[in-house]
Amino acid sequence: MANYLDGFGKQFCSHCQSKRTKEGYDACIGKLQGVTNACCGHGETDAAYVQFDHSEYKKEPNKRRLSGDAALKYINDNGKN
Repeated sequence: MANYLDGFGKQFCSHCQSKRTKEGYDACIGKLQGVTNACCGHGETDAAYVQFDHSEYKKEPNKRRLSGDAALKYINDNGKN
């Protein structure tokens, strides 16, 4: 699998077989409202994350980042697939 360290994964996701959008988003994610950055993990669940740009997400004590399965669920529920 390509990753960001080899340079190839920066513009192409070998998991979803798509190039980034012209805005720079992972094609399988699209634009997520209220999110600073996110990654689908490119086939590696543990690498997936969603980092929010506000402190009151779901009103829990500053749940500002989701990782792994929780991140993929958020992406699937809220992103462009």
